[in-house]
Amino acid sequence: MTYRLRLLAILHLALSLCILSVTSCDRSSSTVHSPVKLRFWNGFTGPDGRTMLALVKQFNESNPDIYVTMQRMDWGLYYNKLFVAGIGGRAPEVFVVHADSLARFTRANFVRPVDDLVGKNGIVDPSDFDENVWHATERDGKHWAVPLDIHLLGMFYNRAMFRKAGIVDAKGEPKPPTNREEFIDDLRKLKGINGPDSWGFVYTWQRTNVYTAIRQNGGDMFNADHTKTTINSPQNVEALQWCADLVLKEKLAPAPQDFDAWVGFLQGKVGIAFEGIYMLPDLRKQDGKLDYAAAPVPLLFKQPAAWANSHSLCLRANLSGPELEAAKRFVKFLSDHTLDWAAAGQIPVRKSLRASERFQHMNEQREFAKEIPYAAYFPAVPYNFEYMTEYEYGIEKALRGSQTPQQALDSAAVKITRIMNRFNGDSGATP
Repeated sequence: MTYRLRLLAILHLALSLCILSVTSCDRSSSTVHSPVKLRFWNGFTGPDGRTMLALVKQFNESNPDIYVTMQRMDWGLYYNKLFVAGIGGRAPEVFVVHADSLARFTRANFVRPVDDLVGKNGIVDPSDFDENVWHATERDGKHWAVPLDIHLLGMFYNRAMFRKAGIVDAKGEPKPPTNREEFIDDLRKLKGINGPDSWGFVYTWQRTNVYTAIRQNGGDMFNADHTKTTINSPQNVEALQWCADLVLKEKLAPAPQDFDAWVGFLQGKVGIAFEGIYMLPDLRKQDGKLDYAAAPVPLLFKQPAAWANSHSLCLRANLSGPELEAAKRFVKFLSDHTLDWAAAGQIPVRKSLRASERFQHMNEQREFAKEIPYAAYFPAVPYNFEYMTEYEYGIEKALRGSQTPQQALDSAAVKITRIMNRFNGDSGATP
């Protein structure tokens, strides 16, 4: 080989080594600085989804070593897809579950407990939560999620209709009812005030409206240890009878099949609606055309109570290592920014955030938050979807008058008992 050829060969080898070295360094650098990836699933498909997406983007920008991708889908599809993903070992690292659906996923061993992650130096300090809100994430002596918010049933009322009906205080301001006597009296004054198709009150989401009455009357769906359904207890029958009488006997509310309740409220045809704080974005769309305000649900029975639920932040059961550390930071970030989340129509669960000046200017959320001490969660049982179907069938039959409350709830009790027996006799997880 000539000197020139040997020189060219040496140069070629040196160049190749240099390229390999640079490529190796690039790959090594990429590996070191590649962010930990987290998948975050939820059912926030409405305006709340845009708010959450903005929070995820903010987190990604301020945490370059972590990258969160958010997938949202309609709640009607969400839980089945989440359960199937858990069965297949493909569950997301972080996901949202309603408090009353949590037992379904803990029973299937899809969720990681959070007790070792919380505390004064952890994700959150549990003492910053109201006791009943923190308890809603508890099962078998462990806490399985970090509450993100609480959405309560409260009272929205039409201030213009109240003024027109003369339901005002000494200063001429609309005066919402606080007890049963005032509530019934107001319904009589409001009925027909804006025409023959206007009402003082309508049932919106029947399951939450009736459950609030049931809990105010001291009833519930199951006994304390969830071994027996109490859906047809005397307290529940009495509460449902009163709800049905508003429609069938007193004629102070339309039959559920005859009136689109929430649309009627938005159109100024309904004086009072019991609805969740999550309807606030819908009200804001009215752009000043609807003069409304918010207040706690009146005391209609023996004790204060208002239906509530919470979006809870869950971690995949086998999460560990860098993914667990990244997930902890993400959950803490969302918890710390729940005032931003509340602006989309929720209520922060952390007492320190509700004490802030910013929250004091969230008028509707502040009014609904007064109900937190007596927030009434549906029982967290693994067959919640199944029993809820029978509960809703029962109360709808009673409100329509096709069955008496006693008949409707007796029938529901038989079917729910069958559901319980099926689940308790099955040692495996079922979707």
